[in-house]
Amino acid sequence: MCKRFFSYPTVRNAVLATAALLWQAAAGAQSNEIVIGQSTALTGILAELGTAHTAGAKAYFDYVNSQGGVNGRKLRFVVLDDAYDVARSVANARQLIEKEKALVLFGMLGTQANTALLPLLEERAIVNFAPITGTEAVRTPLNRHIFNIRAGYGVETEKIIAHLSVRGISKVGVVYQNNAFGKEGLAGVEQAAHKYQLKLSAVVSLNNDSSDLEQAVGAMSAAELQAIILVTAGKPSSDFIKAYNQKTKGVQYFALSVLASQASVNALGKDGVGVIVSQVLPFPFSATTGLVRDYQKIMNKMGVKEYSYVGIEGFLDAKVLVEGLKRSGRELSSDRLGAALESMGRADFDGFVVNFNKNRHQGSEYVELTVISRDGRFLR
Repeated sequence: MCKRFFSYPTVRNAVLATAALLWQAAAGAQSNEIVIGQSTALTGILAELGTAHTAGAKAYFDYVNSQGGVNGRKLRFVVLDDAYDVARSVANARQLIEKEKALVLFGMLGTQANTALLPLLEERAIVNFAPITGTEAVRTPLNRHIFNIRAGYGVETEKIIAHLSVRGISKVGVVYQNNAFGKEGLAGVEQAAHKYQLKLSAVVSLNNDSSDLEQAVGAMSAAELQAIILVTAGKPSSDFIKAYNQKTKGVQYFALSVLASQASVNALGKDGVGVIVSQVLPFPFSATTGLVRDYQKIMNKMGVKEYSYVGIEGFLDAKVLVEGLKRSGRELSSDRLGAALESMGRADFDGFVVNFNKNRHQGSEYVELTVISRDGRFLR
């Protein structure tokens, strides 16, 4: 006679119990990592900017993992290429949130992309940390999901106008890119010019593909300017400077921090000598502060040998985010991360101060001016 050792309910319960254990194990494995998601330009016109920022951030995240991670969890940095295309950036953000289970979006590149992300941030209640843009759209009014490190374009343009005012330069023109970034930058220049009682002598737009370059150069040349402020990014910047120098000599160029990549300097060649560029991070080439020493040391340790303004920005952004994650504790969520960042207050990151609180999500107002040297380096 055969004995029944297992009844159907017993088998079913055992299966369910096993499944529960497997699910718990999988959940535990997932909870042992913190996913940080970034969409940026790894290809396209701003590829060097995107790759340099990512390299700086990755070096720091890798270093943190080599030291045991954050509160016992390893960091998984997932980076997707959007080639500086808005639609791809938004699609990548959804993929990072839904498929990769990112806790936080990080270093999302571009004014238009970060503006387009606003509804998604609200829908998914996820933190967008250190977006790479100076637009006021992610600063004003305060958005509970967005935490900025870099100073806004308005702060950069005011620094330039203040410098022109001190030097007594009055015949100033503006070339702005015909997109959201350029138009907002122009508004910042106009506001600062009004503050310093400077009347702009000429204002000209430039298409992303430089298709109207000849007209822009002609209009600016006719104004007989002492200085030109470029609110442009990528190839249009070098296109304009080179074309203008062929027509007119002796003008002083000023550009925003989006021109801070070595690719931009290389593209300018000899025409870049003397161009003044505003920067939103400390000088990364001389270890004069604790932050720069830490940056250079860890970049070398992680096998990254090239220093850059964009690289140290990625490094600092990662460093501040890790501090926020540490303060969030073991029970991680995007809301807890946001609360932890708001509780940070005024924090000194080895000589670079970041200040967050409940009513302030703008970490820094740091801006300084640099000049491109004859050998293609930035000098203070």
